[in-house]
Amino acid sequence: MFALLAAALAGGWVLPAPSHAAVPVLVINGRGFGHGVGMAQDGALAMGKAGQSTNQILGAFYPGTGLAKGSGTVRVGVLSPQAGSVVLAFPNGGQVRDNLDGAQSPGFPIEVSPGGSVSVGYDGSRYIARPLSGAQMNASSAAASSATPEAGPRATIINADAAAPETTTTTSSTSTTLPPPTILPGPSTTLSPSTSTTSTIPAGGVSPGPSSGTSSSRPLWAVPGGGSTVTVTMRGRTYRGLIETVGVPGTGVRLVNQVDVETYLKGMGEVRNPSWPAASLRAQAIAARTYALRAMQTAGELCDDERCQVYIGAGAEYGAMNKAVNDSSRQVVVFGRSLASTVYSANGGGHSASREEGFGTDSQGYPYLRPAPYLTNDPSPWNIEVAMSDVAARFGYHGTLTNVAVQQAGPSGRALQIVLDGSSGPKAVAGRSFAASLGLKSTLFTLKASSADTAPPPPAAGGALQGLPEEAAAAEGTAAPDPAAASAAVPTATHAGVSTEPLRHDGGASNWWLFVVLGVVLNLGAAGAVVRRRFSGTAAEPRWSHSAERSPRNADAPARKKWRRGPRIRDF
Repeated sequence: MFALLAAALAGGWVLPAPSHAAVPVLVINGRGFGHGVGMAQDGALAMGKAGQSTNQILGAFYPGTGLAKGSGTVRVGVLSPQAGSVVLAFPNGGQVRDNLDGAQSPGFPIEVSPGGSVSVGYDGSRYIARPLSGAQMNASSAAASSATPEAGPRATIINADAAAPETTTTTSSTSTTLPPPTILPGPSTTLSPSTSTTSTIPAGGVSPGPSSGTSSSRPLWAVPGGGSTVTVTMRGRTYRGLIETVGVPGTGVRLVNQVDVETYLKGMGEVRNPSWPAASLRAQAIAARTYALRAMQTAGELCDDERCQVYIGAGAEYGAMNKAVNDSSRQVVVFGRSLASTVYSANGGGHSASREEGFGTDSQGYPYLRPAPYLTNDPSPWNIEVAMSDVAARFGYHGTLTNVAVQQAGPSGRALQIVLDGSSGPKAVAGRSFAASLGLKSTLFTLKASSADTAPPPPAAGGALQGLPEEAAAAEGTAAPDPAAASAAVPTATHAGVSTEPLRHDGGASNWWLFVVLGVVLNLGAAGAVVRRRFSGTAAEPRWSHSAERSPRNADAPARKKWRRGPRIRDF
């Protein structure tokens, strides 16, 4: 026997490899990135490169809308609730106040020199501020409070060595607090704080500092000097406008940036690419301005991550976007007399989605958010393989899963409902839940059962997607405005401090005859050109004819014609 084996090996025979059982997998092929409703940023980019105007881009993704002028102040949560204290740095100096416009409590305002910092916190009933390097309390009011405590019932000078914020004895007061918010996830990448404006916070969360500080029952405001900036050192981000400390009972303090909407737009991180065409950047600025102001109308506050609009602050500013914001100053998208719900996503895969596909809500009252193909240079194709056992585990399917299929798709082809099938029978799963649980980039995909030699690694769950602006309060964990004081589902553009005025239309119902006359003139001119070519003996085909040889720019003429439908406003 050994002799036979030796002979086989000498003769070059190869022994068969041991067989492995194939692993059942689900192959998912998709396109796009995000919910796909409204404007697709890849489409805005492609249209801008194709020479489309800002209004044509907006008209393609929000048909039937118009432009108006709107302005206002926005409030953006920039730090999730933190126990203990948070350090605020002032690169160009400033103050910490407990009253923006009126009289200050004893010890306030805290004056901060350029490069100085102050720690702020909330102990469950009072707001506590401690001057750090380059900062000092108001000396006269602090001395008066120490001599006659009864003169300042709303503020108490505290000693950091004697008591931590959690055990400080304070005077009785009344204050209004918000319900505990949902804790925001931390940023995916953190920026290194500037060494000249940061202070280290020990494990207890209480920042080091001088032996004295002051407290107030009122929220504290960080006011930068000369309209400059304030740095939230825990995040390494710098913001223009004001920073308010908001106490969260049982949790600590969170920070809110209050800033004019135009400044807010320049600090956004949605498009950080100066090579974008100016028309595309303006379309992004107008959509984002409208989203922010509508969120303020309906929710009263924005988050600073993907669930609302990505906001980084002064560190995100760059020339091209600043110019786009300035050139489109105060312009907002309106539907009728209301601010439109200008949602958008990174990539719609070449076909925008319906509200039902993207958010699980119907489109009643939002006819401008409709599914339609659009021009794109990159539909962002992607694919992933997931072991059937992992799919079953993610959705609690008890049994051997053998097949997964799209049971119902929306008008754009996105999955509305998925059915899992196997030894335990069918189980339905919503398309949006399916995509989120498996970390898929979108719901625009196809499914196919297959097999692999080895099981692929389990996929990570998906990240947050942008929600509707009227859901911003839930995203930030704050209470929505009183429904009695708020507007209807589609808010009027004059509500909640947002003023609007219509811009001149470049064509409306009253000017329809201009288009008729223009069409007649163009047709007569075209007919004349044909006659001249025919009688001059020119055999060359006119450029405007429908030839298979037409240029790439003319090749997409039907699509451009479609984009022009509906009310349009003055082009930039």
